[in-house]
Amino acid sequence: MTEEREKKVTEYYSWTHPFSVAVYNISKEFNIGSLLRTAHCAKVKEFFLIGEKSFNTYASVSAEKWTKITYLETLDIFFNYIKSTNYNLILVEQSNDSVSLFEYEYPSNPLFLFGTEKGGLPKELLANNSTLEIPQFGMVHSLNLSCSGSIVIYHYLYKLYKEKNYSNIL
Repeated sequence: MTEEREKKVTEYYSWTHPFSVAVYNISKEFNIGSLLRTAHCAKVKEFFLIGEKSFNTYASVSAEKWTKITYLETLDIFFNYIKSTNYNLILVEQSNDSVSLFEYEYPSNPLFLFGTEKGGLPKELLANNSTLEIPQFGMVHSLNLSCSGSIVIYHYLYKLYKEKNYSNIL
């Protein structure tokens, strides 16, 4: 490894943004790879794969080499794991009780959880957790995973930088 490359890698691992992303049973491997790439570009702390663990490495463009990825077999194992952390879970889901992205106030250390393409997250989760939704105005009822995840990640970063003046990092 060249000295310049080693310096870049060291700098990359020297800090992360204070958020993480989790995906649950996503069947479209390209979507997971694309979202992993976005999460990496945003300097995510951790990326969780729950249930389905395959993803398209072409779409991730080697992000899996530089991003901390944690695989957990079930939602129960995932919830037990995060109980021992300081994450604040945010479900990203369309529901009657969800809060619009335009109005959402992010807690510190958010962990964004995205559900399956068909069926979303289990309904029992929605009653007990903060739920964020991206407003939809078209005839198609939802965005795909990688698009939704990218919007949420960069909206969070926008608010983080605006409210806490993280501009010294850039």
